Amino acid sequence: MLLLSPVPAFAADLSPEPAEPAPAVVTPYNWTGFYVGAHIGYGWGREHDTLRNTTLAEAMDRFDVNGVLGGIHGGYNQQFDGNFVVGLEADADLSGIQGNDHTAQAGGASRLDMRNRWQSSIRARVGYAFDRFLVYATGGMAIGDIRERWTILNGTLAGSSTKTRVGWTAGAGVEYAFDDHWVGRAEVRYTDFGKSNFTVGSGVRFKAGFHETVGLIGVSYKF
Repeated sequence: MLLLSPVPAFAADLSPEPAEPAPAVVTPYNWTGFYVGAHIGYGWGREHDTLRNTTLAEAMDRFDVNGVLGGIHGGYNQQFDGNFVVGLEADADLSGIQGNDHTAQAGGASRLDMRNRWQSSIRARVGYAFDRFLVYATGGMAIGDIRERWTILNGTLAGSSTKTRVGWTAGAGVEYAFDDHWVGRAEVRYTDFGKSNFTVGSGVRFKAGFHETVGLIGVSYKF
């Protein structure tokens, strides 16, 4: 009995200690997937035309344009092994970018107004992800309308014409994933819409177009 008495205490000392819980595994954010979103921004640039070559506006061939624009975007990203992300994105914007210039001549004062009412683009994107941060470059095709209105202020001649132009756009941006679905963005892009032929009034013919730099902020929902 004396030999057996310490056995329970000895057995209790050999009981295993409870295991500590394993640390949670943190999974890096994955950018692969479709997304849609909305954005708003401000654009500034210049109208450029060939009215200097006409007798009606020898001094009017370029002027500043600016305004607010905003719209929607959507696309798809694919993240490859590691941190590289490539994708394709399209957007469509309503635009308030506009400007004007005027000149006074012996025949009367004249004014040229330019307005862009909408624009869109389809672009490739190439980026590098730092977990929930994505830094990217983007570039592709841009399309938008250009409305030129010519007015002789003494009322003898007036007219307007609207054309749709296809140009190019390129820029860069950064995105941050707040959670698995909501992503914020900031982007800057340069766009050149080239020039189109315009005829306004009584046979006033010239070429005109515009280029812009746009700063945008937006939010996207990733599926």
